[in-house]
Amino acid sequence: MAHPAQQYYNPDLTEEEERALLRRNYLLLQAGQAALGLISADMLALAVEPRPDAVVIHVAVSRETPELAEDIDDIVSDLKAFLSGGPDQNSTITARVHLGPPDATWPGSTQALLYVAKPA
Repeated sequence: MAHPAQQYYNPDLTEEEERALLRRNYLLLQAGQAALGLISADMLALAVEPRPDAVVIHVAVSRETPELAEDIDDIVSDLKAFLSGGPDQNSTITARVHLGPPDATWPGSTQALLYVAKPA
């Protein structure tokens, strides 16, 4: 039986491309759940980068504070908990923090965006 999401994907996608898209979407949803209540005014953007056997959470911040570092650590540990028991349970989850706006210099700008703050 086909996956229900297949009806929304380009029929020309290969099976591998479909799997990658499903995984990306799953990781975005789980990362969004992990980030609930932890996105502060200093977080300018969050993006998710699926890698083979790894997930990188890219965070653009306006300034670095101990509270912000703790929130990012909480997002990573919550994501690990949400992925346990699933196909990504053994994936390494890391966060990369970028001090500055989520522009083209931010490595997360080319990844799956989860959150971008409105410009002030």
